Amino acid sequence: MDSFEIIIGVNGTAFIMQDDIKYEVVPGSVLLLLPGHTHMGYQCSTGYTSFYWLHFYCHGQTSILNRKDVLNEISPLNSSPYFNKLNDSIILPTFWKPESIEKSVILFKQLLHIANSDYYTSFAADYSLTSLLLELSYQFIHASLKQSELSFTGSGNFNALLEWIRLNISKEFTIDELADRFNYNKDYLARLFKKHVGVSPKKYINGMKILKAKQYLGRFDLSIKEIAYMLGFKDEKYFMKLFKEYENLTPSTYRNSYYKTSYNNE
Repeated sequence: MDSFEIIIGVNGTAFIMQDDIKYEVVPGSVLLLLPGHTHMGYQCSTGYTSFYWLHFYCHGQTSILNRKDVLNEISPLNSSPYFNKLNDSIILPTFWKPESIEKSVILFKQLLHIANSDYYTSFAADYSLTSLLLELSYQFIHASLKQSELSFTGSGNFNALLEWIRLNISKEFTIDELADRFNYNKDYLARLFKKHVGVSPKKYINGMKILKAKQYLGRFDLSIKEIAYMLGFKDEKYFMKLFKEYENLTPSTYRNSYYKTSYNNE
């Protein structure tokens, strides 16, 4: 098989094996079969069994991650309102049972309808498939974040450190000063950030400063220079360069876009 295949259980149990691993696809469970791997039924189903299934190709970059890599990929989503994107990634496990499958089933039915309708372009089916994959990815990431929260809440001192950063983000402080304040070795603190947040301390702090800058740009009539100084940046040009690096646009462009959005929503 040279394509991906997704199977969603509806009734009964389908016994499907991929390579040497056996899966029992029950109602509400989702199985992802990979291209280049052998799959087959390994046991006869009893009673009425049905499932939704589809094949699809992925023309972008794909990779297979272990559980640790997946948690490292999504952990920033739990730690800061700034880190709320995954660079347009869709993350799916091989086999799992989402907490809520209803919306995915509806999207699957819509995809079947579109695929069997007289559309004159494949874009309609592609769009519907993307919506389905995004919903399944959301369900998986949401469940994974819940599990990672359980282990993260045990790091009380580190949580206190993140809260201190949030409350003091407008002040100027170094990583060394932060480590000393919370009795951390600097190298160990860097490893904690990488484990729980997914980025270095400097990148996390800069991200939080940019988040605060966006709030200032949207709410107050302050100059770019004033905002830079309020956030502890002595160099206005460095602040502008950093803002563009994180947001892909300049502070002035962001402010103008914000005002236009607010005006159109009134």
